[in-house]
Amino acid sequence: MTHSKPPYPLNATRALICLLMAASPLVAAETGQNADKKKAAAGSAKAVPVMKEMKVTETATPAAKTPTAKERYRLPTTTESVTSDKIESTVNAMTAEDTIKYLPSIQVRKRYIGDTNAPVGWRTSGTGASARGLIYADGILLSSLLGNNNGNTGSPRWNMVAPSEIERVDVMYGPFSAAHAGNSIGGVIDITTKMPEKFEAGADVKSTWQDYGFYGKNKMFDSQEYSFNVGDRYKDFSFRFDASHLDSHSQPITFNNPLVSTTAATAADKVVTGAVSNLNGAGVPAVVLGEGYLNHTVQDNFKWKLGYDFTPTVHAAYTLGLWQNDNNAGFNSFLRDSAGNVVDSGRVNIDGKRYDLGSTFAETRAEQMHWSHGMNLKSDTGGIFDWDLSGSVVEYGTDLSRTSTQAPALAANNGAGTVTSLTGTGWHTADAKGIWRPGVDLLGKHEVSFGFHHDLYNLDNPQYTVANWQSSDIGTINSNSQGKTQTEGYWMQDAWDFAKNWNLTLGGRVENWHAYDGLNQSLTGGSLKSLNQADRNELEFSPKAKLTWKPMERVQTGLAVGQAYRFATVTELFQSTTVTTGGVTNIANGNPNLKPEEALSSELSGEYFLDQGKLRLSLFQERVKDAIYTQRGFLATGGTVNSAQNVGEVQTYGVEFAGEASDVGIQGLDLSGNATWTDSRITENDVADAAALAAGNTAANPYATQPSTGKRQPRVPEWRASATIAYRPTDKLVTSVSGRYSSSQFGQLNNSDTNLATYASGGNSYFIVDLRTKYQVTKQVSASVGIDNVNNSEVWLYHPFPSRTYFAQLKYNY
Repeated sequence: MTHSKPPYPLNATRALICLLMAASPLVAAETGQNADKKKAAAGSAKAVPVMKEMKVTETATPAAKTPTAKERYRLPTTTESVTSDKIESTVNAMTAEDTIKYLPSIQVRKRYIGDTNAPVGWRTSGTGASARGLIYADGILLSSLLGNNNGNTGSPRWNMVAPSEIERVDVMYGPFSAAHAGNSIGGVIDITTKMPEKFEAGADVKSTWQDYGFYGKNKMFDSQEYSFNVGDRYKDFSFRFDASHLDSHSQPITFNNPLVSTTAATAADKVVTGAVSNLNGAGVPAVVLGEGYLNHTVQDNFKWKLGYDFTPTVHAAYTLGLWQNDNNAGFNSFLRDSAGNVVDSGRVNIDGKRYDLGSTFAETRAEQMHWSHGMNLKSDTGGIFDWDLSGSVVEYGTDLSRTSTQAPALAANNGAGTVTSLTGTGWHTADAKGIWRPGVDLLGKHEVSFGFHHDLYNLDNPQYTVANWQSSDIGTINSNSQGKTQTEGYWMQDAWDFAKNWNLTLGGRVENWHAYDGLNQSLTGGSLKSLNQADRNELEFSPKAKLTWKPMERVQTGLAVGQAYRFATVTELFQSTTVTTGGVTNIANGNPNLKPEEALSSELSGEYFLDQGKLRLSLFQERVKDAIYTQRGFLATGGTVNSAQNVGEVQTYGVEFAGEASDVGIQGLDLSGNATWTDSRITENDVADAAALAAGNTAANPYATQPSTGKRQPRVPEWRASATIAYRPTDKLVTSVSGRYSSSQFGQLNNSDTNLATYASGGNSYFIVDLRTKYQVTKQVSASVGIDNVNNSEVWLYHPFPSRTYFAQLKYNY
């Protein structure tokens, strides 16, 4: 195959080198200025001997706290934050995504501890639209824009950050900053991690026990995580090393749930009991034959962070991350014969009807090793000009999913199966930013920021039939999906204090997007058929504006408007696969003709600042044209057909309240809470489109082809709320109670999945209460215990979510 090049090719490494060279005069100027200062200080030291001692004292003083991205660039967005102290006091955090679960309008679809598919839902977008949010850690992109809520290609790389290394998390809502790409339609999460100012070391042991009981199958599932960190600073050089080991067992993630059979059983079919009567998401009678995807995941994470201060104001950093995962997913059949033996293969008789189990119950395995690199060089003078250069690389060094196609008796042996590979998939990014602060003139005070962004995403996704599903890596190719997307972005923004207590921030972003080298292959009639997809190019401009008024010291109001374009991901365009797991076929159909989503968002906000806290009320609106959804249609066999399509228009309106206060009434009592009401509707989508989006077997969903116009946007509930009460009676003890609520949400565009409390449906309403207590045993040692979902609420969001889970933690910090 001949690989075409994008119209404006740019090698990321070469681009980063050019940016570094371009910045070198600034580095030299900065270094020269500091050299002059050192010479002046040395001269003064000769005249006044005590100056030498003062210089030593200055060096020993810890560096000023690094400002957040919003503080550095005066980004025109509403922000909510959580610090490491609050995380320690109120969150039973096994993994990084736990730390944001109580923030306003945020919903994380984390199904189990160690889940590699945990996307974030926002005010105006559900968990099925992960590509509408950007997540960073120290400037390294954790969001996987290879896909959109699509397992290993669409979920954020939360595993690259440990909760113990988090300094703070800032969530910025909406696409109102020109500094962020169109994928910020939902918002941006910016994680800042710790770097040492002196020698430090720590260790952490955490354990959980889940008391699970769906369909009356009571079991206990446990998880353990062991982590270690060490770091130090020697003059201008600093480092930190983090390592963690997670061993987790999940509750069932899927269920074998075919429709009630219409075929009469024969005398040759084995009579079994144990099947559970059920209704599928559309309310059609079905039976639950057993549980699937009982994951045992073992993950190791290693991270090296290096920092060097060339001068007091010029800093360099490098981060290297390695993540490994070995996942085994088993099954549990509910079926028993007359002697009480487990039945998990062959033809069976259930209530006089035949069911052919075939390879319905089968094991799967995943082997993954991913590398990440992050580089940053920046100045931080706070003066007339500052700059920031950064780059990141994420490599799927090894990524194999293995599935047995044998009957269960052979599933643990070396039988036939399939191997789906993502090895070689990955992405890289490069960014250059500048801030110019010209000072105050007759027109007021300006802060002008500007920058350039480049990214390249590469998909390499063959699937093979292999003779040995556990050890073979390559066999007969069944299908292959390949392709690339590349974006260059140029942006500028001016924060203008044009009058006392007034600010106007204006900005714009130009994005040039390319999709190329798209290839789909499939095995048809014994031969491999290839289809080369046409190259795509889009050029879009997104204006932004925010007017801020602070009429009094404690009150601030803001009106923001922003446009953004979210381009289709490489998997939405080019990934077309058919995967059969446990006898259930799941089909994914890419669409190389997808238009970009075009969002127009606005927010009117008011904030009142307390002595120790704040209150905020926001009215928000969003209109998205050509919204991209991967709609799931259901087959009678329990399988699915997933098709990426554009939806004409979605309109969203909402109100969000958030507040927090410390020492409320009595010292040590802290309160925080939020509530969001949203009305999100599909306002344009004709019947033909709706039928295509809901394509599937009408026996499984009789309402599959009903119109979607006027229906609620999938995965966006009408109500969301959370609240936390924390009390610190002594310096050593803190206890907290937190609650989370969500109203029901649909999974289908036409809202035809009306039975929401079952597998493969939208999601039922829930109210969850979490408890946590932390005790500081000594200056170095702390112990924590907690319970998540103490009220044992049954939660479904397509998959079943954890039941009551007990948490224990022992932590040492030197």
